Amino acid sequence: MEKSIIMIDTPKSCSECCFQKGLTVYGYACGIAKTMNKDTHSRPDWCPLRPLPEKMKLAGKYDQEYFQKGGKMPSYKCGWNDCLDKITGGE
Repeated sequence: MEKSIIMIDTPKSCSECCFQKGLTVYGYACGIAKTMNKDTHSRPDWCPLRPLPEKMKLAGKYDQEYFQKGGKMPSYKCGWNDCLDKITGGE
């Protein structure tokens, strides 16, 4: 099955989330997890929203001169960062 990503700013609490179904006497109703969050001031551990991972830091200077001298790009780190750039649109 194909996968999709919905990209939103990660909310700090259920009250800021676009997927919450409203405040009840039991707390905020989560429209994704189909459960309630009693603590209205934080995002619970069971929240299904996951932030994107951080980019990996590249040590050294990777410019045109580096590659002309035969230097090789650390492919895993660059691939990781390129993937995140594709997801975020280069932000």
